[in-house]
Amino acid sequence: MTARLCDELLHGAIDLHQHAAPSMFARVIDDIGLALESRQRGMRAVLVKAHEHDTTGRAELVRRQVPGIEAFGGIVLNASVGGLNPDAVDQCVKLGGRMGWMPTLSARHHIGYFGGSHFGKAMKATGPARESTSRGLSILDGAGRVLPEVREILGLIAAADICLSTGHLALAEIDVLVKEARSAGVRKLLVTHPDLNLSKIPVADQKRLAAEGAYLEKDIITMMPAWQSITLEQMAAGIRAIGPEHCVLATDFGQLHHPVPPEGMRMFVQLLLEQGFGADELRAMVAVNPARLLGLDATV
Repeated sequence: MTARLCDELLHGAIDLHQHAAPSMFARVIDDIGLALESRQRGMRAVLVKAHEHDTTGRAELVRRQVPGIEAFGGIVLNASVGGLNPDAVDQCVKLGGRMGWMPTLSARHHIGYFGGSHFGKAMKATGPARESTSRGLSILDGAGRVLPEVREILGLIAAADICLSTGHLALAEIDVLVKEARSAGVRKLLVTHPDLNLSKIPVADQKRLAAEGAYLEKDIITMMPAWQSITLEQMAAGIRAIGPEHCVLATDFGQLHHPVPPEGMRMFVQLLLEQGFGADELRAMVAVNPARLLGLDATV
């Protein structure tokens, strides 16, 4: 069989946004299966993300069980880890975490959009959520200033030189966070799925965030039926407007209604090849830029 360019471009690739079991949501694959599948396709690393807890321990087990591929974890600052909790970030960093996400399910913006710490009709949890009267977490106080605990978290992330991801914050929060993070010395910044309806950041604002030093995470999930937010043509136009050098391709897959994440990445690469993107542009978005954000050698 003739080698396919979309397969070749997965060699050295890293997906910075994917989900695997165990999880409070049904997943199409578990951590070990994800690493095996990724390794088989020549990918360089897996980053284990979970809305529920710090995944650095899970990544360590993956490294022991699946040689030949790198595995990393991080922490999402949801209520289940104490919310905007510097102690949780400090522990994650000391255990080798490479990514710190701002709140997702517990974010005030997320709860306002979906009506709770869930994903509405798009995806059901495996069990009923605990009833809560919380309005959700914001990184800002009533005057629009960054909370002291967020400043402390940014200091920990800067000192460890790991990546900060924006999670499910509102654009107004992201604007303040990016500026505050840069002032704190954070060098690696990733804006989580800006094209998803939940986030819906206009391309002009994405370009502005890129100019301020952030990478924009472009996810194939935003074009899939259950999460349809933009068209393929809009995705391609947005990447061109921002510049591939400021973008990262990811899947945000792991749900039962999608293929396994590595196959999703292959699909994404192929779709963008058909939109006229060159191999070097795609390699930057699937391999070089993600490696930089994880603190790895980016000369792939």
